[in-house]
Amino acid sequence: MEKEDEKNNEEIESSDRNIDEKIEKEKSELLNKVLSGNLETKRDKVGFILNNNTSARNSDIELAWSYWNTFEDHLFNGNSITKEVLKQLTSINSLTRSRARIQNEYKLFQANHAVKKHRGVLANEMKNLAVEEKPEGLETYSVYIDETGKTQNYLSVGSLWVVDGFKAYQAYNEIKKWKDQNNIKYEFHFSQLSKNKLEKYKEFFLTFLKLNPTVGFKVIILNKKGITNINSAVTDLTFHIIHKGINHEHSTGRAPLPRLLQVWIDNEEKGSDQLKIENLKERITGQSISNLYLGDFQAVDSKENFGIQIVDIFIASINRKIHNPESSGNHKDELANYVLELLKFDFKSINLENNKTDKSTVFNLNY
Repeated sequence: MEKEDEKNNEEIESSDRNIDEKIEKEKSELLNKVLSGNLETKRDKVGFILNNNTSARNSDIELAWSYWNTFEDHLFNGNSITKEVLKQLTSINSLTRSRARIQNEYKLFQANHAVKKHRGVLANEMKNLAVEEKPEGLETYSVYIDETGKTQNYLSVGSLWVVDGFKAYQAYNEIKKWKDQNNIKYEFHFSQLSKNKLEKYKEFFLTFLKLNPTVGFKVIILNKKGITNINSAVTDLTFHIIHKGINHEHSTGRAPLPRLLQVWIDNEEKGSDQLKIENLKERITGQSISNLYLGDFQAVDSKENFGIQIVDIFIASINRKIHNPESSGNHKDELANYVLELLKFDFKSINLENNKTDKSTVFNLNY
């Protein structure tokens, strides 16, 4: 009898693991779809709305209105609605089911605690806790981050700051059309640049900037001399680029607080990525920045994710010029020069002797 019970327990545990793995896979696929703008299904589109409209996370009416206005504007004018049109639009109940799966199973784009409690999905141990509620209609900082130079003399962390997700989605669609028209099947990564692809890389970067005039770039650079724990240094630099970046966005009035912060890093190793993300969230929370609210922090696939690909080219271009300052004849040098001239980045301002993460300067480049 005991052996039979043990066998049953093992089968239950195996089934639970399979379910968890399935949910994790679906979550990753959805997140990559949402951030790449490659929205194929209703669930993808609901995820996109939840990512970019914080009010839709709390209100299914807001979700439906934003969904119709974004994806069914051939039927819906955004102002009024007739019974006949309502019959043709995706139903609120259907959108609610997709929203519930995304929030309750994937744990993405979460509603406020008060709303979760009302919906009956807030864990019992959280129901009586006093938690800070996010205000309605928060705008976002969507920050794409990548690093380079782990095996070289200088470590660099770069970031792309997107403050209007709906405009970014329109831009992604235009870039996808451009790729299709030019029969481009590859991802844009600096390390994979060949001479015959150089002009397309240039065009990709320039097209992205033209279609996203409100984005900003930030970079932080560290002399690795004397630093033994490279992964820890990367986490430190990533924290500083986010923290100082928020201060810059707010103080200059480019994208002032209040905001919801969402951070996307290029996925490398699941365990180390998650540790890095948790460390970042803990440190940023510890800063107690007034009117800053933390959203999703995730490692994402660069495939079809133009944000990750752009920040890869940006930071690799800087890395190229730092480690090969006199080189100019190679196609990679040409791309690096082109990118940094577009962004008007001045290398003379860099202190390459600095090896203190907390004193490293963040260079802000607003296109």
